[in-house]
Amino acid sequence: MSDGWERRQERTRQHVLDATGALVAEAGLDGLTMRKLAERAGVAVATLYNQFGDREGVLVAFVSAGLDQLEVDLDAQPDVGAIETTRQLFEALDVEFSADPAVWRPIFASMQSGLQTHGMGEVGDRVVAYIEADLAKAAADGKFAVDVDTAALARHIFITRTNRLEKWANGAIEWDQYRSSAVLGLELILAAVLREPLRSTSLARSGVTSS
Repeated sequence: MSDGWERRQERTRQHVLDATGALVAEAGLDGLTMRKLAERAGVAVATLYNQFGDREGVLVAFVSAGLDQLEVDLDAQPDVGAIETTRQLFEALDVEFSADPAVWRPIFASMQSGLQTHGMGEVGDRVVAYIEADLAKAAADGKFAVDVDTAALARHIFITRTNRLEKWANGAIEWDQYRSSAVLGLELILAAVLREPLRSTSLARSGVTSS
């Protein structure tokens, strides 16, 4: 009986998350109310409050579910090695954001203004932890030219990226501008700590050098 109840709970949660994406795509965050969400998902409003707390909790759960799937997809791919794993993560995130901007743009803008830790709350903490683990592996592999505080570096990389995403989400820059600025920022940060020839590779990737 317990397994059956848990499966029903998971199905309900998935219905709610699917309905969240649909409502945001149709009418932005103004169209996402707990009442409309309950109607679209076919659940009671009380169920939403019990499972998610409030609308912000729904948004956090929506983004977190996307990150869950992204981690599954990345884990299924061949190991690309330390540092390249961080690049791969951001590339995958950008593919997701750009594939459905009508959903992600308003959600990301809302989360940036509404949550605190790293700009994305518990979801941000998960991304930072993922980056930090990759940087720790890079340190163990001897890829850094200096002693690196991997926790501080991971936070800096993430905050730099999300600051650029916030500008895109709020309409200050277009997607292509975000992409070029984001790649530049990441690669210059990496170039500051990597040893050769990895440093030169990062500089070339950033676009500030020709090789």
